[in-house]
Amino acid sequence: MSAELLAFGVSALALGIGVLVAARHLYPRLELPADAESSLELLTAMIAGILLLTGLGLVLLSLFG
Repeated sequence: MSAELLAFGVSALALGIGVLVAARHLYPRLELPADAESSLELLTAMIAGILLLTGLGLVLLSLFG
């Protein structure tokens, strides 16, 4: 088990969850057109997905690699 991989994986997971939570609280306050809001939601979902999958991969790699 590599402690560095585990630490980076957990931090990437926390950052991905933090992005989703922050977006959930921030988006209702924004006054954006529907097109811009949907593009922003898609971009946020892609960034959060990359962070979550990277974090999960690093955690699994540190535990089983």
